[in-house]
Amino acid sequence: MVVTRAYRGVPAEERRQQRRQQLVETALDCLHDDGLAGVSVRSVCARARLTPRYFYESFEDLDQLLLAAVDAVSDEVAASALRALDAAPDDLAARVRAAIDAGYGVVVSDRRKATALLVAASGHGALRERRQQVITRFADLVIDRLPVLHAFGVAERRRARAEALFLMGGATEVIEAVLAGRLRLSRAAVVDQLTSSWLAVLTAGPTPAA
Repeated sequence: MVVTRAYRGVPAEERRQQRRQQLVETALDCLHDDGLAGVSVRSVCARARLTPRYFYESFEDLDQLLLAAVDAVSDEVAASALRALDAAPDDLAARVRAAIDAGYGVVVSDRRKATALLVAASGHGALRERRQQVITRFADLVIDRLPVLHAFGVAERRRARAEALFLMGGATEVIEAVLAGRLRLSRAAVVDQLTSSWLAVLTAGPTPAA
C-alpha cells in the first residue's frame, strides 16, 4: 500500500501536478530562449530549480516533455478559438473571424507559445509527427463545429476536410513567417487574409456530382 502525505496542506498528487506544469512552462521558456537544439533535461531542470528526480516522475524523456508543451499550447489555441466561435453572432463570417482572431491571439501575445507550436513542432521525430496531428485536429474542429457543413454529404465532407487541411497547413506557414519577421503583416491583416480564405471554401457549397 502506497501512502502519500500532504506537505504544508498540499496533497502529494497536487504537488506532482504543480511540478509537471512548472516543467512544461519552463520548457516553453527554454525553447524560446535557447532553440530546440539547446534544450536538455539538465537545462530545463536547472531553470525550473528542480532535480532530475522530479523531471522523471512526470516524463520519460525530453521528447515527452516537449510534446506536452506543444499539446498545452495546442489545447489553449483550440479552446480560445472555440470559445470565441460560440460567443460570436450567428453569422458565418463573424464566427470564422472571431475564431481565427482568438486562436492567433494566443501565439501572437506569447512568443514562447508560438515557438513551441510553430517552430519546435516542425523539428524532429515525434515533434514533426505532432505538428501534423495538430494541423489535422484544427481542421477537424472546423468541420465538426460549423453548422454550414452539417448538411454536406459524405463526399462533400471529404472535400471540405481536404480543403481544411490545405488551408490549415498554409495558415500555419503564414503565421510562422509573420512571427519570424519574414512577412510583415499586422494582426488584423493576418486575420483578414485567413478569414477570406476560409470563407471562400465554406461558402463554395457542395461540389456538383460529375
